[in-house]
Amino acid sequence: MKRHAELLDADRRRERKPPEGLPSVEPEPLSPFERILKEVRGERYLDLEKDTQFSEAWVMLGLLLTLVGVVLNNHFLLVVAFGLFGVTIVSWVWNQLSLFGLHYRRHLSETRAFLGETVELTLEVRNRKFLPLTWLEILDVFPADLPVDGGQVVPDRASHLGEFRTFWMPGAFQGLRRRFTIQCSQRGYHAYGPATLNTGDGFGFFSRKAVGTQQDHLIVYPRLYSVSELRLPAKNPFGERGARDRLFEDPLRTMGIREWHPGDGLRRVHWKATARHQQLLSRVYEPSEEPQMLVFLNVTTLPRHWQGSIPELMERVISVASSLAALCVELRLPVGLISNGVLSGSDQPLRLLPGRSPNQLLHILESLAGITSFASLPIEEMLLRESPKLPWGATLLVVTAIAHDDLLAALMDLEEARREVVLFTLAEEPPTRELPGILVYHLPHLVDDLIAPQEVTA
Repeated sequence: MKRHAELLDADRRRERKPPEGLPSVEPEPLSPFERILKEVRGERYLDLEKDTQFSEAWVMLGLLLTLVGVVLNNHFLLVVAFGLFGVTIVSWVWNQLSLFGLHYRRHLSETRAFLGETVELTLEVRNRKFLPLTWLEILDVFPADLPVDGGQVVPDRASHLGEFRTFWMPGAFQGLRRRFTIQCSQRGYHAYGPATLNTGDGFGFFSRKAVGTQQDHLIVYPRLYSVSELRLPAKNPFGERGARDRLFEDPLRTMGIREWHPGDGLRRVHWKATARHQQLLSRVYEPSEEPQMLVFLNVTTLPRHWQGSIPELMERVISVASSLAALCVELRLPVGLISNGVLSGSDQPLRLLPGRSPNQLLHILESLAGITSFASLPIEEMLLRESPKLPWGATLLVVTAIAHDDLLAALMDLEEARREVVLFTLAEEPPTRELPGILVYHLPHLVDDLIAPQEVTA
């Protein structure tokens, strides 16, 4: 929980800062007359609709009562006719001013939370005018998969969103607040709003409906397992490096040039120096003994992605990947994330290279919060495609729910290429194929929120 609090505090500090490279521009303040004019025009809302129970029949009835009252000299009918016209005018003016000075606001105590935590939601209605409102119905858009204590979120089958309905009666210059508790029971990016406000006059003759502009977002991170819950070895959880524990060349830091050797790849050629000296020259990189960790996440929970997905198993895999990234940060190891899953509305796989930025873990958790079960390509193909682009000293932490033959074959190819590979599998049974040189942890997925990894020795 301490780690969770530190991450959320870092998030709040980052939110208060303006984006880098962009000036902080504040809108010019409006004059009192401009604010009043904006309120009357309803420019605070996306859309305005009017509805009325008043029809021409009411006008005809008023004229008829007036005519009969004048002809028969009946004061009672005249009073009724004038009262009807008066009520109509008052209702119309009341309805026209119903949205004037009316503000609806929702406030989340936290905009980021971890799976299983709770967030306090405050709904506030302010009526900043002398005219009271005898009825105000607000239909707000809520995430359908996050329960609200003290209220009911009704799922909409058409939009797959939730509807949260509240009823208010704000008096003149009155502010009302209601507090609810949100259960963060589902990982993801969750949007709140926009809200639809429906109000009108006190007699029910007219009504107005407006759609607000405010939207709020709540990011629910995956669950993080502690080291004790993971039950990984306290020392060298990712295996002994042994004979491979040597100095590595850092391709991001060039310290000089040398003659080109037949074993050098094209990425190593220093093309500017080659053109200047009229001979092939290769870069000389600075040595680095710092290992880098790269989490490869497979969102596929069945042998083939087109066969479907098991949501519970996928959530467990994402939590394991998040926990491994957090463990790497605790061990002060640069960590990155590559996954064949994509974010909602995107078709590109996730790719975050290892880094030591203070916000690196936050970027990883945010990416994993929004990742979907759609696989852009098989994980074994992604491993073979991405590995040549990675630093030579990187350790590949492959997290997958299944360990089929194609994936195991790709891992063996990486091991033969002298890559450091650690496999975390949530399959029902550990891999039956021997994987010499590869450290394998079997994480049974049918355990009640407790992962008990078992090291499989080749």
